[in-house]
Amino acid sequence: MKKEPMTKAERDALKAKLMARTKAKLEAVWNAPGFREEHEAWLREYDAEVAMAEARRRANITTTELARRMKSTRMNVRRIENGQNITLATLARYLHGCGFDYRLRIFPLAGASRKVAAMA
Repeated sequence: MKKEPMTKAERDALKAKLMARTKAKLEAVWNAPGFREEHEAWLREYDAEVAMAEARRRANITTTELARRMKSTRMNVRRIENGQNITLATLARYLHGCGFDYRLRIFPLAGASRKVAAMA
């Protein structure tokens, strides 16, 4: 037996129901203990990886050329760009090889308590 096509009102109602269910599931995940902190930590790492790869692209050099400038291998450059843990010295060599310098910013984590020393 052939089913009648849904009306626009039925489609809109189904869409609203599915959107509400999806929103509720996303809110449950977002509000789960520790999820925000883990997500924000991942974003900070991802931002660093993207910034480094962008520095190389802005310098208009290949991974091979950057590896030569760093006195390293192309594979190491790719590992760095793919998020391998690196030292600040390696970060400096990478960015200097791209013709950039960097500034390290240190700031408190969101929601972390801060103690302020009283000035005498």
